Amino acid sequence: MGISKGDLDILTRLREGGYIPDHAAVIEIGAQQLSNSFLEAEASIERFARLFGVTEACPLPGPSADRVMRGQQEHLDLEAPRASTFWTWLGFRYASIDIDGSPGSIALDLNYDAAPADTVGRYDLVTNFGTTEHVANQLNAFKIIHDLTALGGVMVHNLPAQGMANHGLVNYNPKFFWMLARSNGYNWLHFDYSGSPEPYELPSNIIDHAKSFVPNIVTRLRGHRISDAGIALVLQKVYDTDFVAPLDVNTGTTTNHKALEERYWTVFRPNAFSRLQRWRPSHRKAAAMLRESQTDSDWTGAQHRDCPDS
Repeated sequence: MGISKGDLDILTRLREGGYIPDHAAVIEIGAQQLSNSFLEAEASIERFARLFGVTEACPLPGPSADRVMRGQQEHLDLEAPRASTFWTWLGFRYASIDIDGSPGSIALDLNYDAAPADTVGRYDLVTNFGTTEHVANQLNAFKIIHDLTALGGVMVHNLPAQGMANHGLVNYNPKFFWMLARSNGYNWLHFDYSGSPEPYELPSNIIDHAKSFVPNIVTRLRGHRISDAGIALVLQKVYDTDFVAPLDVNTGTTTNHKALEERYWTVFRPNAFSRLQRWRPSHRKAAAMLRESQTDSDWTGAQHRDCPDS
C-alpha cells in the first residue's frame, strides 16, 4: 500500500520517544514506495529529518497525479519513488524483504523461507506497510518479522482491516494482534483503527462469481455498500524468546496436552514472562516513554490481555 503521511506521523513519534536510534537498521517487509500523501507532507518530512540531524536537501520528487481506487485507497503509480531513497537520506542502514528484485532487497518467500542467519535480531525498525495481507502463510510471515527484529526494536504495521475486497488474501482483526502480542510479550506502543467515509458497491467480480450459485444475489445486494478500514499499530520486542504463534484462547486457559503446552508455553504457563529478563532501554527518554506506555491510552494498548470488552 506504500508509506503514507499517517505512517510518517507514527515514525516521528517513535523517534521523538527514543524508540528509533541514530543510524538505525531498517528493513521493510515488501520494498515500499512513497504515496502522494507522504510526498505532499513536506513540512512533516523536514521535521522528521531534523530529528536525525539531516540538513541536506530532500532528494524526493513531488507528488504525481492522484489515482484513487474504490473508497479512498490510493493506487500507487509504478514510477512512485521507492522508500529506500528516503531511508538512506536519513542515514538508516536499509534493507527490504521482497522477491521483485528491488535494490537492496533480500529474496525471501514469506510463505516458506526462514530469516537468514545473518539477519536475525539485526533490525531496530521493521515495517509492514501493506505486505502481509498478500501472504497465505501468516504464521511464517510474522515469525520472520519477529526474528528480524532486534531486542528493543519496534515493528510497525499498517494493514487492511475491512473492505478492500479485491486487494489481498486476508484482512486483520485487532484480536489477531492482541493474541500475537500476548504470545510474544510484545510491548504496545501504538494502536489505531480508521475507516473510509466513502462506501461503495461490492466489486462486480464477486457478484459475478456468486451468481451461478445464488442467482438472486444481484437483487438481494442491490444498494448494498461496503467501506474500507485499516489498522495501524506498533509493537516492541522486549523479550529474547523464540516466536510463539497467536492462539485464540482466553488467558488462563489450561491444557493437558503436553505438546501444546510446550508449543504455546507463553499462553498456557501462568505468568510466563515474569520469570524472564525484560529488555530495558538505556536511553532516559525511551525509558520514560516505556513507563508512560503502561497508562497512555492514546499511544498504547495493553499487554498480555484478552479482547477488551466490546
